[in-house]
Amino acid sequence: MISKHDAEHLLRNDTFIKVFDIIRKEQVDKFINTSKDDINAREEAHDIVLALKKIENRLQSVITDEAIKDKRKR
Repeated sequence: MISKHDAEHLLRNDTFIKVFDIIRKEQVDKFINTSKDDINAREEAHDIVLALKKIENRLQSVITDEAIKDKRKR
């Protein structure tokens, strides 16, 4: 299980952010610049963008869950 500290570190890490931005932009470009018949490429690009979002959401969820636990302890 990932810790709140590790999740926060990743979400603030410039390299992590840059890599996600690069991948996201590549996939959006692929989506925009495919021919209308290239459904597989668009679906793959869409799936990758969704996967990136799921990763980001999971990291944020770890942070939020830990904050809620901390608040309940008080």
